Amino acid sequence: MTSAASLFACRPADVTLERVRELVAIGQPESLTLEYKEKYTPRIPVSVAAMANSYGGLILVGVTESNVDDRVVGVPESAIVQIVNGCHQTLEPPWVPEIIPVPLAETDGRMILVVRVDPAKASRPLLIQGAAPIRLHGRNSVADRAGLARLINEAAPQAVAAGLRLPPADLPMDDQGKPSADFLVRTGMFVPVDAAATWRPLSERGVHAFADALNNSPVHHALFRWCASIGEGGMNPFHRSGFNRARRVRLLWQGGPDGASAFPLEAVARIDLPDSYGAPVSHLQVSLEVLARFRHAFGRAAPLPVARLHELIDALTASLVDDKVTTALAALAGVDALVMPQPLGLDFLSSTDMPDQLAGNGLTLVPDAGTSRGANLLADPGVDQRDPAERRALIDSWLQQISLDAGLLGMEKVLEQLRSASLQQQP
Repeated sequence: MTSAASLFACRPADVTLERVRELVAIGQPESLTLEYKEKYTPRIPVSVAAMANSYGGLILVGVTESNVDDRVVGVPESAIVQIVNGCHQTLEPPWVPEIIPVPLAETDGRMILVVRVDPAKASRPLLIQGAAPIRLHGRNSVADRAGLARLINEAAPQAVAAGLRLPPADLPMDDQGKPSADFLVRTGMFVPVDAAATWRPLSERGVHAFADALNNSPVHHALFRWCASIGEGGMNPFHRSGFNRARRVRLLWQGGPDGASAFPLEAVARIDLPDSYGAPVSHLQVSLEVLARFRHAFGRAAPLPVARLHELIDALTASLVDDKVTTALAALAGVDALVMPQPLGLDFLSSTDMPDQLAGNGLTLVPDAGTSRGANLLADPGVDQRDPAERRALIDSWLQQISLDAGLLGMEKVLEQLRSASLQQQP
């Protein structure tokens, strides 16, 4: 499945006619980040400026909004020159977005133009006759005096984008300075924040909505199944615990069988609206992690099945793109759910060498190849993580990288067996 976000973020070579047709077929209406134009019009430079001054987005030129069987009609190649000239002559300062031509077969040179407006590459604010267009729901408007001041005074978008990295993940330690968890798996992302929300504490009602959404998300269900597989017991759903402030939230989930000395499974969700010494911040920092504490709960730690690790990673990433979760986060940030990003990547940390952690999965240790105790992995922004098939392919690649870093061979075969078993279980 192709989304506007994945088409915006993928490599130019991956912007294909098939993906454009998939997006059009979904029937997504024009929005903050998506617009259709049947042909070139002088309104295209205005939309370019509005998206650049807002959250960015896609303009598909050669796609009609009319209710017809085939909305993909195409435009002649000369439309590229019209867009370039229109933007260069109209925008202050002159700026031209990325334009990717996608040829239509057997149409005498007609094509779709995928115009990708990246606000991190634009010289914001982009003005037209002294005014700064901005994007609203499916239409353009003009920034008021306060909005224009924010655009003028904001930090350079390139610098902001380059700094968006989750802080390093660390295993928790006990009183003797030893890891108190067998392993940790974490993912997260940065959610753009509306300017009005940067000066306020996080809404208590919004935090409750986020907790409720997590308690009905894939990660909750995956952890519940894992707890059931190791014995009957108790569970504490996501709730406030530990370090919580007006602009920082920590939600804790705990579960495990009766008789254990500690909860063997925990999940922690964090939201951080950083303090910025009087200047507005641009993003919420969101993370979701799972910790396994079998050694502390039972006095031993069994090897981790690849199938369980795959399910766990899938549940973490799926939860942060779940509709109810993203709606709750968007409300906390004061933005439309359409501009919600995807998880940036994956952190995996083990308290023991990875060959010990993954023993018994049919993997082969390469002699003298070295080992590791985890990995920090990035997600391909062109992958639509809301699509189960694309998300699974991404997780497969992560697991292969983890095993190679640990000097283990055979992960590809293990994943093939998991795929085969999954297909057999489907009705």
